[in-house]
Amino acid sequence: MLPMEQLSALIQEHLGQGWDPAPGAAAWVAGESALGGRGLLAVRDIAPGQVLFVDHPLLCGPRSGTNIHRGCTVCSKINDQSSFKCPKCSLLLCSEQCQSSTAHHNDCALITRWPNKVPIEEVDDTLLSRALTSIRALLLDEKSRQFLCTLQAHFQPPHGNEVRDLSKYFDIPKEEEKLMILASCVLDANAYQISNQYGEGDMHKRGLYPVASLMNHDCVPNTRHAFNSDFHMIVIAVKAIPAGAELCTCYTGLLWGTPARRVHLAKTKHFLCACARCADPFEGGTLLAALKCFQAECGGLLLPARPLQAAAPWRCMECDLQVPANHVADVQRALGSLVSTVDLEDVDGLEKFLLERITKFIPKTNQIVLDIECRLIWLLGEKDGLRWHELSEPRLSLKETLCRGALRTLAALGAGDAYLRGLLLYHLHAALAERARRAPLLYEELKPEIESTIEQAYNILKDGISGPPDLELRRRYLGPAAADKPREERFFILDNKSL
Repeated sequence: MLPMEQLSALIQEHLGQGWDPAPGAAAWVAGESALGGRGLLAVRDIAPGQVLFVDHPLLCGPRSGTNIHRGCTVCSKINDQSSFKCPKCSLLLCSEQCQSSTAHHNDCALITRWPNKVPIEEVDDTLLSRALTSIRALLLDEKSRQFLCTLQAHFQPPHGNEVRDLSKYFDIPKEEEKLMILASCVLDANAYQISNQYGEGDMHKRGLYPVASLMNHDCVPNTRHAFNSDFHMIVIAVKAIPAGAELCTCYTGLLWGTPARRVHLAKTKHFLCACARCADPFEGGTLLAALKCFQAECGGLLLPARPLQAAAPWRCMECDLQVPANHVADVQRALGSLVSTVDLEDVDGLEKFLLERITKFIPKTNQIVLDIECRLIWLLGEKDGLRWHELSEPRLSLKETLCRGALRTLAALGAGDAYLRGLLLYHLHAALAERARRAPLLYEELKPEIESTIEQAYNILKDGISGPPDLELRRRYLGPAAADKPREERFFILDNKSL
């Protein structure tokens, strides 16, 4: 392992002039983590909202998953009708502009150096897309390769297989294959999914952010991150971080229950989390993993009695019934199969599934219910045919209720100003603003919350490309800065349906 002094020098050189604090002003340093290995440690008290650093990727490109909808390897746009394979390297493209770009020229030059084992038109473009981010490691300079080699890697199968499988199509020099396999294993251990612009359905991308990669995991992280248009990652404190505490990110969904999070971490990151949240059967009172008691007449909730022991039985909090963990796992698999039958873009179907089916089997606190509720939040007001001015009163009320419920869950978890909180505040603001537009007599009553929710949402979402496109406009007209303007002027933007 690289000595800490050398690692610190690499970090400073990588972050560059944007991270060169005055002596004694640094908020954090790289050091030994109490969780094991290395981490980033606060050296002074850090306030909520402080930008901790801005990282840029060593590598960036398509994700390697086998179930990713593939798009253009240059711009990431998904257009099955216009897509074509480059006749030289077989990478998927969407236009002549992308084909003639510098980015594609660099990718194509790397691949076409390798002798083909089959005609180029027979090369699997999906496999090439999956391996492309690792292929780009061949373009790294010596310093970047050195930083790459300092990062944790997952060498267990199947990590690196997308690179190994390229040998079916190309004769690749061993040293190049070795570097690409290393890059693949490092990416699988450390890469962050890069957010798309709000509402865009582009191909999912990932980036290797070497400084952010040093942050360890916590199921209630004290940082959030956003991506700008250059794919730089801005890392921000979501709550007060005392001196000596470790800067942490989250490798899972914030609203997943403990069993789901721990299984995901075991499968993808090869460790079992034992953080304070994972050790708490109640998860701060959110009961995200809870199931209904298997005794029909009981009405109580089943929770893992000892959540850090996967094989331990679950226990009903009312009747004390104990259920073997394997029986619970069977029920969870059945629930997963049931959810897989639902069209997640169909609002009518989601409402029916939520109200008439799934809550017969699990309590309303369960993560599956919360996931369905969040999907409804994102769709209502945003989907064609269900824009804000088209929502029925019951659906507008439903959206407001769902936003408030999800925000309460995040607050109970102690998630601070997480990105998800900002997004929920934005949607709550939009629901309240639409209600005030429809009912002017409610304006004065709703005005303080309309203003406060958009201001809070703006402060959380402003740094990234994934924020709603009308965020700034709503804040300008409906936020606290416009408080003295008459209602008619403030709501002009909504009356014209420009939002």
